[in-house]
Amino acid sequence: MKSLLTPSAVAIIGASNDETKLGGMLVKNMINAGFKGKLYPVNPKGGMIQGYKAYTSVTEIGEPVDLAVIAVKAALVPGEMANLGKAGIKYATILTAGFKEDSPEGAELEKKLKEEAKKNGVRFFGPNCFGNMNPGAGVNATFAHLLPKPGNITVFSQSGAVGSSIIDWAYRNQIGFANFITFGNKADIDEADLIEQVSRDPATKVIGMYCEGISNGEKFVKAIENMPVKKPIVIFKSGRTQAGSAAASSHTGSLAGSDAVNNVIFNKLNIHRALDLDEMFDALKVFSSYSSMDKDGIGIITNAGGLGVMSADATFEAPFIHAVKFSDETIKEIKTRVPSVAGLTNPIDVRGDAKPEYFREVIRILCKDPQVGGLVIMGSPLDTADLESVARILVEMKHEIPIPAVACFAGGYKCGKASDILRDGEFPCFDTPDRAVKALSILRKYTVRSEMKHDPLQIPAISGRNISEKIIKKAREEGRNSLSEAEGKEIFSAYGIPTPGEGTVRSADDAAVRCDQIGYPVVMKILSPDIKHKTDVGGVVIGVKNSQEARDAYNKIMDSCTSKVPGARIDGVSIQQMVSGQEVILSMIRDSQFGPVISFGLGGIYVEILREISQAHVPMTEQQLDEMIKTTKAYKLMSGARGLPEADIEALKDTIKRIVLIALENPEIHELEINPVIVGLKGKGCWAVDALVTLLKE
Repeated sequence: MKSLLTPSAVAIIGASNDETKLGGMLVKNMINAGFKGKLYPVNPKGGMIQGYKAYTSVTEIGEPVDLAVIAVKAALVPGEMANLGKAGIKYATILTAGFKEDSPEGAELEKKLKEEAKKNGVRFFGPNCFGNMNPGAGVNATFAHLLPKPGNITVFSQSGAVGSSIIDWAYRNQIGFANFITFGNKADIDEADLIEQVSRDPATKVIGMYCEGISNGEKFVKAIENMPVKKPIVIFKSGRTQAGSAAASSHTGSLAGSDAVNNVIFNKLNIHRALDLDEMFDALKVFSSYSSMDKDGIGIITNAGGLGVMSADATFEAPFIHAVKFSDETIKEIKTRVPSVAGLTNPIDVRGDAKPEYFREVIRILCKDPQVGGLVIMGSPLDTADLESVARILVEMKHEIPIPAVACFAGGYKCGKASDILRDGEFPCFDTPDRAVKALSILRKYTVRSEMKHDPLQIPAISGRNISEKIIKKAREEGRNSLSEAEGKEIFSAYGIPTPGEGTVRSADDAAVRCDQIGYPVVMKILSPDIKHKTDVGGVVIGVKNSQEARDAYNKIMDSCTSKVPGARIDGVSIQQMVSGQEVILSMIRDSQFGPVISFGLGGIYVEILREISQAHVPMTEQQLDEMIKTTKAYKLMSGARGLPEADIEALKDTIKRIVLIALENPEIHELEINPVIVGLKGKGCWAVDALVTLLKE
């Protein structure tokens, strides 16, 4: 697709001499961009358009064309695909609106467009897109007249309006683009289709994405995992508040809606998710300047104590960096070289009336400190401060500084010229101390996660598919999308997941006999595919200690459930041996876009109260499994914190691996939840005490 992004010959279908019309804007913008290739305006009237010969159809051009930019009425677009096929044009950008985003009729027209494009071998952006740019190649096939300078950032945007904002930001801040690409309705080409090419592009150092939805999750994941040249990706994914979990019936399902799954995927792929445009711009800026940050300690230089305090607070909150304690040699040298220094701890306060050269001296000294991996240089617009001279020094030193360095001149009017000097010199500067610090934390996070090992998950060599398939088939034949607890546990057993001793009874006397056989204490629970949360309807009694209590508990459960859930199918009462240990929750939910996601956290009632779960996407690595477990409060409780006994974390890992296997072998399962899993003491194992399994709707 190289010719799609770097065309040497472009046809504009719908071209016009009227620069207020879209077709006229496109021709004008290509001319103003300095396009050195061949430009072919296409208009049924022919003639001359803005100094170029116009053709009545692309079929008349008679020379190779790399890219067709289409700006005609929606009804005419499908027909143009046939013309492109006849002319041998393989790529198109369709700016025309009026398709699926507009009406049901538009959706049908878009379907026809896709059919015609496929039939004629045409790949295309859009429809309803903003166009694309390649400043280095003089390409501006958009209806934005501003063209950022050539640079090393490639931006993908689903939205034209947001794309316009990104262009405006880049132009104002002297940020250069390698490519700017919009996708509109994504009827054909999407982000995943371009990842390989952009990753190979020597002009691209970082990829930024704005998207409202990822149309093919599996394709997206594979494209990024298989990038031939790994490059940082920053994504601003909107729609965070649309949890998408209304159909989830499990506890974790309700907490782990579609947006939470996006976070899991981005974390797995080492994509930085920006929560707003400012954060997206900041991340792109720092990645544009630096490829990595190899140490997590930062040094802070300021001419104002207050800014230093603000930056120190920001480093405390930043998860991947910290303000270092300087070595004695570093402090001694600063005192010698900068006699007016006011503060020698980190931050280094050179005072408001410091000579600009003092910044140069301190920077050179801190770069030699073995703990310092990055620098934050800040200035306040005091009347005694010469920030413009400081800015010039930073630009001069840019290639001398061996570690990532960012600046923040905190102010407005009086900082304007100094900040412009930094922008013109491509020295990354930020408006506030916390944004400067956070940018380095983002860079350090990318570096750390890039260095992580990726050992494949060692899944037990066992298959329970023969048993699970029969259970699922039976449920389907009975018109059920939910399995009973007993059916769920039968699947667990087939995959080697331990469960406590148990039995099923259908009378109070049978309950007393079976409890005697299992041994006390026991827990008794209603068995019903129609009752998912048993505790809510009085379907659970714990701590049953003798046969009489067993009879009473059976009657109590049956009376409560039949009155609170009339008409529910009742299969009996489950009796389970009570086991002791840490309660955790494990679940799997099959996301419609990305597939299985495993969740882990504190179990029992705490999953709803604390709402803390950690997740990992399947397939996962051994390191991702460890990370999912160790980033939770549950792990702190199980790992011996504050003198607590250690739990059997290895047995827990084994159970998670078996859940992964269930997810991989049983694509019919939508949700699977065990709440709780009881994790015994180290070396004692763990047990699945409950089972909630739902199937995908047919």
